[in-house]
Amino acid sequence: FIYPIVVHWVWSSTGWLSAFYTDSDGDRFLKENGVIDFAGSGVVHMVGGFAGLTGAIAIGPRRELLSDDPRVRASVKGSSDLLCALGVSILWMGWYGFNAGSTLGAGQGVIGQTASAEPALTYINIAAKVAVTTTISAAMGAITTMVYSRVVLGNYKLTLCLNGVLAGLVSITAPCSVVEPWAAMMIGIIGSIVYVMASNTVKACGIDDPLDAFAVHGACGVWGVLSVGIFATQSNISRTYGFDNNAVQSGNQFRNQLIGVLVIAGWTTVTSSIIFFGLKFAGLLRVSEEEEKVGLDASEHGVEVLEGKSVEMKAKGEQPV
Repeated sequence: FIYPIVVHWVWSSTGWLSAFYTDSDGDRFLKENGVIDFAGSGVVHMVGGFAGLTGAIAIGPRRELLSDDPRVRASVKGSSDLLCALGVSILWMGWYGFNAGSTLGAGQGVIGQTASAEPALTYINIAAKVAVTTTISAAMGAITTMVYSRVVLGNYKLTLCLNGVLAGLVSITAPCSVVEPWAAMMIGIIGSIVYVMASNTVKACGIDDPLDAFAVHGACGVWGVLSVGIFATQSNISRTYGFDNNAVQSGNQFRNQLIGVLVIAGWTTVTSSIIFFGLKFAGLLRVSEEEEKVGLDASEHGVEVLEGKSVEMKAKGEQPV
C-alpha cells in the first residue's frame, strides 16, 4: 500500500500533489502546476530508495562486515561484474519504455498548448525528446563517475560507472519531458555526484546498503524531482502539460517539487519503518546465522556460487555437485 498511495497523490487526476488535479474552480491544490514528475523520479525511485534505506537500517549489516579482519570484510562482494553490466544494459534499454512510454499515447494527436506561436507537439514528438534527454543524462552519469573513479580512486571501477548510468537515468526520469538537452547533460552530471556523495555518506554511517539502492534511487530520485524546478522551461511545460505560466521563473515550481520530495520521503520512511521494524521485532526479518553463512542461493534455491560459477546443489544443505 505504500507505493499506490504515492501514485495516487502525484499522478491521479484527484491526487492533491498532482499536476492533473483541478477543483471546481479550475485551481490546483499546489499552485500553479502541482508536482511535475513525468515518469517517476519521486513516485517510483524515491519510494524504493527510502524504503530500501529503512530496510537496510532495520536488518543491519552483513556479519562479515562486522569482522575485525580486513580480509573477511573484503570477501564480501558481488559474484559477477559481467552480470552487473548485462543487467544495467537491460535496464538502460528498458528505461526508454519507462520514460518515453510515460507519454501514454504515442498514437494520439496534439498534447498541450505552447506559450508562443510555436505549434504544439504530438505525443510521439514528446516521446522522441524524452528519449534524447534520457540518453544524454545516462551517458553523462557514466562519464562523470568514470572520471571520479580514475581521478579519486586511481582506477576504473566498473560497478561505480554502472551505478553512474543508473544515477543519470533516475535523475532524468522526472524532468525528461520538460528540459532541454543541455539541461539533461547537467542533470546527469549532478546526479552522478549526488550518487557518489550519498553512497559515501551511507557507508560512513555504518549502514550496509549492498546495491547502493538509496544512493541511486533515493538520493538521485530527490535530485530528479527538484531539478524540475531548476531546469524546466516554460515552453516545455506548456508543450507537455498545457500550463502557460511562469512558475519556474518565480520559484513556485521549485516550492511544489520540494513539498513533493518531503511528502514522499516522509510517507515512505514512516510506513516502511512500521513494516520493517515490526518484522524485526517479530523475528521474521532476517534469516538464521547458519543460512546466512551458506547463502540463500544454496538454502532457498539449491544453487551455490563458487568463484563466479553457479553450482547446483543435490538438496538443501548438501555439498555442491
